[in-house]
Amino acid sequence: MRGLPSDDAKGASFSAVWIGHATVLFRFGARRVLTDPNLGGAIVLYPRLTPPSVSVNELPPLDAVLISHMHVDHFDLRTMRGLGRQPLVLYPQGGDSYTSGLEQRRHALKPWESVQYQGLRITAVPVAHEGGRYGLDAIWNHAFTGFVIEGAGRTVFFAGDTGADAAKFKAIRERFPHIDVAFIPIAPARGGNKNHASPAEALDIFTEVGARYLVPIHYEAYYSMAVPYDEPRRLLEDAVEKRHLEGKVFALRTGERLVLPDADSKEPWVSNQLPPGVPEPPRNDPPPPVPARPIGKNKAPPGDSGKAGP
Repeated sequence: MRGLPSDDAKGASFSAVWIGHATVLFRFGARRVLTDPNLGGAIVLYPRLTPPSVSVNELPPLDAVLISHMHVDHFDLRTMRGLGRQPLVLYPQGGDSYTSGLEQRRHALKPWESVQYQGLRITAVPVAHEGGRYGLDAIWNHAFTGFVIEGAGRTVFFAGDTGADAAKFKAIRERFPHIDVAFIPIAPARGGNKNHASPAEALDIFTEVGARYLVPIHYEAYYSMAVPYDEPRRLLEDAVEKRHLEGKVFALRTGERLVLPDADSKEPWVSNQLPPGVPEPPRNDPPPPVPARPIGKNKAPPGDSGKAGP
């Protein structure tokens, strides 16, 4: 869908819109954080099959921007130029030479380093990927990270892009034992790729970090020669059912919002309706919840593609 779906800022301190690929808009209370900013199109020879759900002008004011690494599909300079000077930009140690032209305030984080900002605590955490930006520079540049964001009573893990590494993710769980939602890539890989997790490996990571819920990212955006467009979602669904993780994994469609109610007795729900002419509903008038369709529960009936919105 296009635009920003309805939210419930009164009944939920945290929500997240999957804008596409690894770009996610988090809301922690009144604070908004954007990850891996890329609202662009094709990258050289790789067409973007599913466009981002919003343009730069449709984004709300941002408090922080998190860049997990400098690859062009995670760090788009044109997008950054459109975000204005307000947000604080955080990125991994070693990324200074790639961010020197940014107009925003910026700060590099070492592994396990935290910064307190606008009521949020943001920590750089280890993942398994590679640095650089153009391919060859990954030989000498090793700037890549994940992030744990704490705020408004919620803890969220954003992996950015990663392969499997049980020791790293168990270490994150030891330091952050109460992660509410993990955002983990599921493509483009079929297992054994040191830089990219497969759907099954993403579930391993989800278990290792001990999160309550998983939202897969990094799929259905760009053409890949490694895996067909629809394979990651299909394999994820199969793996979820085999591992009896029904109700824990929310495979959003591009543009959908996951809303995590403050009351633990209430299940997360998915918003995929755009209020007519209003990018976000009034804070004191939340929309009625739309029942979530976590994998393995409330599956779409035959003939229903499961796609939401226009």
